[in-house]
Amino acid sequence: MNDTNNSDDLDMDGVDGALDADIAALLADQSTWAEPPPELGDRVVAAVRSESALGDSAPMSSVSSFVAARGRSWMRPALLGAAAAIAFLFGGIVVLSALSGADSGSDTFSAELTSTGLLPDVGGDIDVTSFNSGLRIDLEAPGLPRRDDGKFYEAWVRTSAGDLFPVGTFHDGSDVTLWAGVELDRIELFTITLEEAAGPTDPGQGTSGEVVLRTAIQP
Repeated sequence: MNDTNNSDDLDMDGVDGALDADIAALLADQSTWAEPPPELGDRVVAAVRSESALGDSAPMSSVSSFVAARGRSWMRPALLGAAAAIAFLFGGIVVLSALSGADSGSDTFSAELTSTGLLPDVGGDIDVTSFNSGLRIDLEAPGLPRRDDGKFYEAWVRTSAGDLFPVGTFHDGSDVTLWAGVELDRIELFTITLEEAAGPTDPGQGTSGEVVLRTAIQP
């Protein structure tokens, strides 16, 4: 008889301990619910201890179901709120992307550069994109030999009125980005010239006129 009682006591102690650990783990897991009532934890623990003291052989299932049901009832609005927040954030990203795309360049023009023969076996391409701030000219002319020690290449655009504008200097023709503050519909010619740094007696820096590559601009 004593062995039976001791066995029952051990079983109940094991159930009570396992149940406490299970509930404690559920209560400690912040992902189970969002802001539950402050008295929920005390109510759950009190219910568990009460059923364990009465010798209920299946408190785990009932209490776990209670906790799971309560958890689901609190997780549902939390999940809905998270979904709404994600939707709002995604919508904001879409709106910002649309706004940023307003100045992403609507007029574009691409052309192949033609050699003038001043440098043999050279060529290249340009992609011209019109922005509110001006023109971006992406240049690829990998055949141009590198120029250093005060020597460089310079790119120019000429308008239909005959005005010549410098749009940037560079050492070689690979992955070059140039900018021009001129409207695309005013430009008729793009050229690249050979240049050298101005000496101390020459404060100005005009074009040398030594054109190596050129192309007509016809947007």
